[in-house]
Amino acid sequence: MCSVRPNRPIAAAAALAALLSIGGCSTVGGAGADADGPRESFATRLLGGGGGAPPAAATPEDMELKRQCPRVDVLEGASSYPVYDQPGTTDPFSLRYQARLADTARECSNLGVEAGIRVGVVGRVILGPKGAPGTFRVPLRIAVVDETDKPVYSESRLVEVTVPAGQGTADFTHVEDNIVVPIPSNRFRGWRILVGYDPVGAKAGAGGQRKR
Repeated sequence: MCSVRPNRPIAAAAALAALLSIGGCSTVGGAGADADGPRESFATRLLGGGGGAPPAAATPEDMELKRQCPRVDVLEGASSYPVYDQPGTTDPFSLRYQARLADTARECSNLGVEAGIRVGVVGRVILGPKGAPGTFRVPLRIAVVDETDKPVYSESRLVEVTVPAGQGTADFTHVEDNIVVPIPSNRFRGWRILVGYDPVGAKAGAGGQRKR
């Protein structure tokens, strides 16, 4: 599930400032924090919590798993995704657009012997000197790795982002909500959720390989 919204500089700046202090989410390059109490409000909004029927009362096991949910890290060198007018160049004056990561959130739910993991990503597309408003497809990689960095889940998604006429940027959100992994005996100690832009995934097309 993903959504796109035009840039609103004041609102976006205020929102991003608030995100920096909220547990349960991580800024680009940072690790996730515990998502307890009112500090999880951003994660709740991004991941679709709140509203509707009240959730069932959480058991001690549910709360423990929530605290043990793997942190979110950004894949090394994958926090931005530049696209140029000419293949092979890195001339900033040839930049069409650049996608950047802003924030992330995650939550874990107890499914018995398995855990459901939802990961939310906030990003932004910024037009460059050679860019023009329109719709762009940016490749996101979302993975879960164990304490040995072995992939347990890995998917690449092409997220469509529209920069409206007269605008130079657009923000987007993407929620990966179909991750199910076995609960390990170490209760996710050393596990990580990895996110980042994946040019290889862009060439291969949407989707990816789920690993077990």
